[in-house]
Amino acid sequence: MQNKRLRWTATVAMLLCGALALPAQDASIMGFSPSSAKKQLELEKKIIGMPSGERMREYHRALTAEPHHAGTEANVKTAEYIAQKLREFGADRVQYFHYEALLPRPVERRVVLLEPERYELILAEPAIDADPDSKKDGVLPPFNAYAADGEVTAQVVYVNYGIPDDYKVLDSLGISVEGKIVIARYGRSWRGIKPRLAAERGALACILYSDPADDGYRKGDVVPEGKWRPWRGVQRGSVMDMPTYPGDPQTPGYASKKGARRIPLDQVKTLQKIPVLPISYEDALPILRNLRGKAVPESWQGGLPITYHFGPGPAKVSLKLKHDWSVRPIVNVIGYIRGSQFPDEIILVGGHRDAWTFGGRDPISGAVSLLETARAIGELVKQGHRPKRTIAFASWDAEEYGLIGSVEYGEEYARQLRKQIVVYLNRESYTAGDFGAGGSHALQPFINEITKAIYMPGDSVTIFEAWQKKAGKKKTNLLEWQGQRMVRISALGSGSDYTVFLDHLGIPSINLGFSSGNGIYHSRYDSHWFFTTFGDPGFRYGEKLAELVAIFLLRMANADILPFDYAATSETIDRYLDELDKELEKKNWQNNIDFAPLRKRNHSLFYAARVLNDEIQRILISEQTQQKKHRKKLQRLNQLLYRTEQQFLHEAGLPGRPWFKHQIYAPGFYTGYGVKTLPGIREAIEKGDTEEAKHMVRVLEKVLHRAQQSLVQAIRVAAEIR
Repeated sequence: MQNKRLRWTATVAMLLCGALALPAQDASIMGFSPSSAKKQLELEKKIIGMPSGERMREYHRALTAEPHHAGTEANVKTAEYIAQKLREFGADRVQYFHYEALLPRPVERRVVLLEPERYELILAEPAIDADPDSKKDGVLPPFNAYAADGEVTAQVVYVNYGIPDDYKVLDSLGISVEGKIVIARYGRSWRGIKPRLAAERGALACILYSDPADDGYRKGDVVPEGKWRPWRGVQRGSVMDMPTYPGDPQTPGYASKKGARRIPLDQVKTLQKIPVLPISYEDALPILRNLRGKAVPESWQGGLPITYHFGPGPAKVSLKLKHDWSVRPIVNVIGYIRGSQFPDEIILVGGHRDAWTFGGRDPISGAVSLLETARAIGELVKQGHRPKRTIAFASWDAEEYGLIGSVEYGEEYARQLRKQIVVYLNRESYTAGDFGAGGSHALQPFINEITKAIYMPGDSVTIFEAWQKKAGKKKTNLLEWQGQRMVRISALGSGSDYTVFLDHLGIPSINLGFSSGNGIYHSRYDSHWFFTTFGDPGFRYGEKLAELVAIFLLRMANADILPFDYAATSETIDRYLDELDKELEKKNWQNNIDFAPLRKRNHSLFYAARVLNDEIQRILISEQTQQKKHRKKLQRLNQLLYRTEQQFLHEAGLPGRPWFKHQIYAPGFYTGYGVKTLPGIREAIEKGDTEEAKHMVRVLEKVLHRAQQSLVQAIRVAAEIR
């Protein structure tokens, strides 16, 4: 067994030298014949320097002028603004997609510390003089969407981040949260996991707070002097149980159109079972300093000037929460630049525009950069450079509540989208900082290649060089073959609008951008003032992001043969299997679960991908792509390439989570946004279910076989192009 494993690893390494090596930027580009590459690179020169930071500032000021959460007239105005701009930039068609969704808003919020001292929590963020927008009305008060209504009084237990490992510590000390109110700090996991775990253990309510050690004064100067969360800053956010399914809670698996059947609230699986409320660290301090019991370990100690204790009590809290559970209208906007040769093949890029408050960083920073990409491509079209495939620009609504706009669109048009969408690129928020990318690993070589085409602000190094330097701090983030170096892209879990496209529809997806830490996330202070002061002054990173996204879209739209490389996917799957081998060893399950069939299937997938890569290279070098007689066969080859990702879907979905169908990537049931790779097998092993693990091994084996057969079909088509 070990010798076979070593031979497989050596073979993969040897073949990947050819399969994954990147062409030099000035010699050739993936998916293009030499003559096509020359034209494409000349076209791309026109993009560089075209995006304007001043224009982005103008869009940003307009889109952040008022609070615009989902289901409001203010957010409808942002949709109209974006639609107007897309038409102005040259979109051939702009469409609105209307849905209705359950969008609760708080009616009553009250928290009082009763014992051993009395303190009524403020539950509000003050305006600051430096930011005129912070004084405006219409900002939603701090709350957690989809928390249960209720009124409870109980002692408090501090549970650190409120994640599974924290409860193991509590269990080891004999500390129970049953019948108690838990207080957990934000971080280390998606916020919705914290109340779900608390409820499973019998807690009556959950209070979430931002600790200054994580995003407050322990990180640096706070707003307005710096970018970190001030004493009364609060992180809003949804606590919908999205790892079960995202989207409108009352229409699981089908579009929430007007008049659609809506399941009763008491039957909805994605609503929290207990009241949940976010508070500031100023409000958290009186509660935490009145906890006793054992002192927490150092790793649980936060940044407040007290010694943290577990409790329970003597801190005793009364909490009352009530919401308006109305169904409200939402709207997506999509603008299309029609392709000249393959109009029904669509390169889709999108991000959301709804915000918990003003959305200076989240999400309007991304929206304005994407608008500049649309303007740049529109200018090229006006100059006579229409892309071969259609490029579509989407603005999603109600993402903050639970990815609702994109999910409802994906559920309504599922069959059509699986046929037509070549790739989905997600472009949400950004700040000046490090570059990162995640998504379908068949696009890993392509992402590495396009990052070599754009310089970082200051024109000293390319995005690739900066990305590689940061990734090199952990050697497993890099691949190196015959002197060529590649950065591994990460796997995607959830947390943004790519979720429906990748996890539910099997559409190849990428999420990329620049980022750095801050303390204004989902607060009143996420404004135009903040972003232009601390986020990206001058929008210099936004300009570079607009250039990079334009090149991504244009190369995908104009490629002779789409730049997918499933050898990269296979190599990644092999790494994931290595990780699972270690999990089996921890449980001493080596004799219970056999990965040999999976290794064999993945080996076959790799070889099919390698042969297909060679065939594609032969076609491109021979300039056969220019011959009209092969147009239909090339189109069929391209369709097989982008639809191969769909072969990784299992229609029955993951155990207990049928909405999540992708068998390579999914958000973890207890991680929320965080990804679980090979999720069906991995989570079965983690919960100790050998029969489920064996079943999911068989499922994965089948989807790998289907993917390999899809590539074999592509090889046959490619072989006919001579």
